[in-house]
Amino acid sequence: MIHNRYKNIRLAFTTGLAIVILIVTGGCWSSKEINSRAFALTMLIDRTENGEFELTIGFPLPNRMIPGQAGGSGQAKGEPFSFITKRASNIGEALREIQVDMSRTISFGQTRIIIVGRRLAEQGLDPVLEFVNRQPAFHLSANLFVTPQSLRDISYTPLIFERFVSDILRKYINQHVTLDTTVKDFIMAGYQGGDILLPLLSFSKQPEVEAQTSEKERWMGTGGAAIFSKGKMSNVELNPQELRGALWISSQLTSSIVTVNSPSGGEDISCVAQNIGTKLKPVIRGGKVAFQVLSQASAYVLSSNASVDLKDPDKLEKIEDLMEQDIKARLEKVLAKTRKARSDAFLMSQYLDWRYPKVWRKIEPEWREYYAAELPIEVKIKIKLDRTGGITRSVTQNNYK
Repeated sequence: MIHNRYKNIRLAFTTGLAIVILIVTGGCWSSKEINSRAFALTMLIDRTENGEFELTIGFPLPNRMIPGQAGGSGQAKGEPFSFITKRASNIGEALREIQVDMSRTISFGQTRIIIVGRRLAEQGLDPVLEFVNRQPAFHLSANLFVTPQSLRDISYTPLIFERFVSDILRKYINQHVTLDTTVKDFIMAGYQGGDILLPLLSFSKQPEVEAQTSEKERWMGTGGAAIFSKGKMSNVELNPQELRGALWISSQLTSSIVTVNSPSGGEDISCVAQNIGTKLKPVIRGGKVAFQVLSQASAYVLSSNASVDLKDPDKLEKIEDLMEQDIKARLEKVLAKTRKARSDAFLMSQYLDWRYPKVWRKIEPEWREYYAAELPIEVKIKIKLDRTGGITRSVTQNNYK
């Protein structure tokens, strides 16, 4: 009897496991077929001059992505994506206007990029966050960008290396050349006053870029960063060089090229800083709050036009000092701009709350003013130059006889 009971248990377990495997491998989790869906990869939102919302959604076009599907044989012609734009009094109405003209149901399950126009950014992103939070399929890990110009510039971007605009922007983030700011980050910042940094896009005409048509010459690249204060975009911005400093402070930078003048003269020495780590540390001095920005990195020589002997420890130490001074000046300039914008963009208030909660509760009502005008911030940089390359002097300094 015991043997039969174990046999029945094994049979039930095997049957249940088989059913689970069949369900998982079936892949049908919804009543809607994939062929009935239009997957939104990119969402672009701005305000018009008359106060309406302008919503643009970028979709991949399946009939142009698979060879032989548009015309019988060979590669399908035309761009493998399309942008559809509608205007309405709110984002939901604009979405409905787009949906009624489509043969497929719009799905936001693949949306990873949200681009916001300047006019909307200056008024605040509350309508965008409201819309995203009410879409069950929308990922809060979608990245936010701000474009300083027209949203239509996106459609003029030449796709040289990638198939979709969203792929280009994701690569910028993965390569740590711009800020990785998500919808979730913006929502969390809202609980601390709405101060945060968003990456800016830049558009410029590049005739040297070989494009399919003359209209596709507006090259899209990483610009600086938009500084948000109280959830709205400030008129103070970070330029592309200052963006690198912001990445350094927020520990989003994996490596950076630093060029300094040689200790022996005016020649340049370029080094690559890597293994970058930065900490924001609140301290109490004389009963007042202060902050330390502590950063360290290792470095190696990338190129040198100088005659300095890189085997000399004293010379290496001087190069390290020059690099530390250069990076310190960059970070101080970034912090000065956030203070000018009255934006605690690096969320120092959170570090103060975690470390000294009682002190934070006292200073919280006046924190924004204190950060902008009074908060002492000390920047300390430590660079260790541990590799000089295969040669210790510049090749250009050799005397050929």
